[in-house]
Amino acid sequence: MSLLDFTELAVKTCQKLGADESEAFIQNQQIMEVVLERAEIQNERFKTQSGVGIRVIKDKKLGFAFASKLSKESIEETCREAISLAKVSVPNPEWVSLPLKERLPRTPEGIFDPEIAKISGDKMLNLVINAYDAAKGYDKRVDIDDGKFSAILNEIAVANSHGVEAQEKTTRIEGYLVCIAKEHGETSSMAYEYDVSTMLKEFSPEKIGRSAAEKALSSLHPKTVESFTGKVILDSDPISFILFYPVISSVNADNVQRGRSLWAGKIGEKVAASKLTVFDDGLMPKGVGSLNFDFEGVPRQKTPIITRGKLEGFIHNSFTANKEGRKSTGNAYRESYNVLPTVAASNFVIKAGKKRLDELIAEVDKGIIVRRFSGNVRPESGEFSGIAKQASYIENGQIKHALGETMISGNAFQALKDIIDIGCEIRPTEIRAYTPPILVDNIHIISKQ
Repeated sequence: MSLLDFTELAVKTCQKLGADESEAFIQNQQIMEVVLERAEIQNERFKTQSGVGIRVIKDKKLGFAFASKLSKESIEETCREAISLAKVSVPNPEWVSLPLKERLPRTPEGIFDPEIAKISGDKMLNLVINAYDAAKGYDKRVDIDDGKFSAILNEIAVANSHGVEAQEKTTRIEGYLVCIAKEHGETSSMAYEYDVSTMLKEFSPEKIGRSAAEKALSSLHPKTVESFTGKVILDSDPISFILFYPVISSVNADNVQRGRSLWAGKIGEKVAASKLTVFDDGLMPKGVGSLNFDFEGVPRQKTPIITRGKLEGFIHNSFTANKEGRKSTGNAYRESYNVLPTVAASNFVIKAGKKRLDELIAEVDKGIIVRRFSGNVRPESGEFSGIAKQASYIENGQIKHALGETMISGNAFQALKDIIDIGCEIRPTEIRAYTPPILVDNIHIISKQ
């Protein structure tokens, strides 16, 4: 039986048991990974995970159960468990309906790569060796601390009692290295670099190695500066966490409806600098979060979030959309088959500017560049503070030296309004945000003397 066959069996069984509505979500995931521990390359590991999550509604009462085994017997038992749980649940007066059947768009280009799906252990080891050699060969002062490379095949299927039926396979390859540099008894801070792609031919372990080595070397011989408030270039990774993690949280319709978003009631208002345009695109070719349907079987789409600084809208799953009489934006997401769907971004894309990173640096009379951030960000308030890692001091448009222990702090929502310029080099980050480097003003920079 295919995954879709199992979902249809689950839906039919639940309906026979008396459910008003029912839904089955099945996931089958295979992961091959190679780990580096204390600079030693370990053998490849192969992991699998599969199971079914069944959601039923009876008299506006929810029942949810899951099983890690896919068989006719386990699915029937899970259906009975979900029905039993629904009978003893509290009715939700805000419940409207599971998603209705809609025509799905074409599958986005480049989200499944047979080379990743069938990758061998030897090929995975070669990828890690290439990254290792690129880092060690970049400079003899560089040492590798740890790392991990993974090839992931993910297949999902979803069906419900309203005729929704969808099934698709996706692939992803990802890897990271942590490097340090040593010279004259001095050790740099830990330098972290990674890459992620849906296509093997567009994944570069050599780039990971070179970039990790370069970041480690750039943090050697740090100096301190007087604390000041001013300009900061946040590279793609720190900008995604500091600025766009709060943005993603704030446009999540569930957070808006629960009073956890400062942007509730602000659609149409200016929330950022005019240079900033952001959209969520679940259909982006080769997007790490792309699929033609979300994890409830609703069609994915491109949703405007911020256009030239103005807030355009929020992202919804079917429940949050039904509460407001709206159409879902196709942003239902599940981390696994054993949890209920939430609201999440698919590919959260910040529109690129026109300047390269070196051109952004040339714009800074006095400031710093931050390539990694270790700290806290409060998504509800936007307040952030933490240590700027792989940071360097900039003066008169030139990088002068690495910075020693330096803290940065501010407010993400104010920083959105203080954006000076946006770079052109976009990359996917670990929160599924596609971000370029961004130059921001009025950030508090506290350098330990």
